[in-house]
Amino acid sequence: MHGLKIWRASVIFLSTCACFLPASSRVLYRPPAGNRPPQISIRGELVQSDLDAFIGIAEIARLEANGIDHAPASGTVNVTLDSHGGNIWVAMSIGRIIRRYSFATRVEVGDSCVSACVYLLAAGHGRYVGGRVGVHRPYLPNDGVTSARAKKAQYAGIHAQTKQYLDEMGLPTSLYDRMMQTPSDRVSWLSVQDLSTYGLTRLIPPSPRHVMPR
Repeated sequence: MHGLKIWRASVIFLSTCACFLPASSRVLYRPPAGNRPPQISIRGELVQSDLDAFIGIAEIARLEANGIDHAPASGTVNVTLDSHGGNIWVAMSIGRIIRRYSFATRVEVGDSCVSACVYLLAAGHGRYVGGRVGVHRPYLPNDGVTSARAKKAQYAGIHAQTKQYLDEMGLPTSLYDRMMQTPSDRVSWLSVQDLSTYGLTRLIPPSPRHVMPR
């Protein structure tokens, strides 16, 4: 479909331009080819603009995985993650899109998924971890304006929504407990056994390492 091709080209162009924005992750798209499924790559710090980029790219990937515009690749979409976190509200919003579309999430060998990135990993319909995954307590940057009382209320809201989100993704409360037990200025790296215990891995085979443009 000619319209879809133009839309895809526009989305890919905009996501590539985002590579040059400061303090932004890069949401990149690799179309399907042969039996290789579409891939969305999320790298760097998660910020608000990444949600807008992901929404457009996710729709393209979903359509192409199911054979719109050409023969279907495999019916799935891989979302590869290499991020040390960022805005948790953005992470939860992207995570819910990943879950709604039944995308798979992957942390490839040599990559890391830390802090808010774990919310994305948790959303995957299938999950593969070949790299490192780390958690800690959610935090808010000090804006120098918000009072201690208001900040305490904000933290209470974040913790409640984090617990609700993990429950929504079908993960055990023990993962939430592990997060809360780790100070926000430290990282608790999860072992292979931890990943299994917390439900962050499901057995899907690793794919060949395809390097996305940096």
